[in-house]
Amino acid sequence: MDLNQHLNLSQRQQLSPVLLQRIQMLSFNQEDLLSFLNKTALENPFIEVNIPYTSSHSISGEQDMSWIPDNKTSLRDYLIEQVLLTYRDTLIREMIFWWINQLDQKGYVKQSLEGAIAETKVDETLLLDALVLLQQLEPAGIAARSLQESLMLQTERDENAPETAYIILEESFEALVDRKWQSIAEQYRISLQDVQTVFDYIKRLDPAPGERFQTSLDMTIRPDLIVQIENEQLIVQEAKLNTPLLSFDQAYVTELSQTKDEEVTAYVKEKKQEYDALQTSLQQRNQTILRVGTAIVNKQKDFFFDQTRPLKPLQLKELAENLDLHESTISRTVNGKFIQTATGTYEFKFFLSRSLSNENEETLSTHSVQQKLKKLVDQENKAKPLSDQKIVDLLAQDNIHISRRAVTKYRKQLNIPASSKRKRFDS
Repeated sequence: MDLNQHLNLSQRQQLSPVLLQRIQMLSFNQEDLLSFLNKTALENPFIEVNIPYTSSHSISGEQDMSWIPDNKTSLRDYLIEQVLLTYRDTLIREMIFWWINQLDQKGYVKQSLEGAIAETKVDETLLLDALVLLQQLEPAGIAARSLQESLMLQTERDENAPETAYIILEESFEALVDRKWQSIAEQYRISLQDVQTVFDYIKRLDPAPGERFQTSLDMTIRPDLIVQIENEQLIVQEAKLNTPLLSFDQAYVTELSQTKDEEVTAYVKEKKQEYDALQTSLQQRNQTILRVGTAIVNKQKDFFFDQTRPLKPLQLKELAENLDLHESTISRTVNGKFIQTATGTYEFKFFLSRSLSNENEETLSTHSVQQKLKKLVDQENKAKPLSDQKIVDLLAQDNIHISRRAVTKYRKQLNIPASSKRKRFDS
């Protein structure tokens, strides 16, 4: 029976702990589920939680990290090593060490100069000299007091930086960010194309040079289901390597049973019942996820065969009706659950999309409208990017009638900047 159907039988009845547990476990993602099971195992000495998968760590990004000697080295240790190899044991070196201890995870100095003077009782000039020496170390941009200074430090070292990049960063940073490029071009007697080149160069710099050392986090998404194509058929399977397994320590039970103590026997019986209830809740959770995931895959099968195909309209209500489940059960199931495909891993919620209708009474999903919007932007003249109203007009020509506010909303969901931010001067 659907978990939420219990609620409808009598909302006046207090929910049992077992039912609450099932509802709670269904809402968990993989990490929360594992945390919950481990916590439960601490309270029940007979429960063992086994994790089939082998955790792995991955680093993504296009930045050059070849100069890092050991990706397990912390930023602090890497900087200290450079200081020890470069500078003599003097007071200024001690102050460099002090500044290193003031860096946050992004590599920025979090202490003000005034605060540094008050804490160290050291002369301002010596503190500034120590900070400047620290800023000369690797990685470039380290120990800056602001994003602007970090970008300047990186540009200063780069022989391939555009000629005017450093001075624009130093004198006209806000104007560059606010895209007041005409005034920048006039101030430095350069073309708008030159300003565009500077802007593109700065976008390639690292806004957080210290974060590349933060490699201890596991960034891997563990899917709940795996979809494969076999003989032109979609096969949906549970990702068993990512699913925690429970077992009951029967050997420990046998050991305790030798005591012939009634209290011990009652205790073991109670803990066995807790285990059985937890195992049932876990199995029901997995079955519900598989049912809902399979229904999603069947509805969006065109997309799974070809990711360029738009998604069909699909809402919680439709899934609930098709599976004879409550909408809130579907909502808990799709939240934080993932499906792995040959081309990528998607959250269940990605496949849910509202329906829209055009003049021909064809049903469209919000995803398909977003794809059309994205295509218009991709194909626009970057020297004269499309305004939101112009996109409304072009969609209307394709019998898709939505408001400008809707276009703005979809554009933001796609992380597409406004037309004023998309304009380029080198097209």
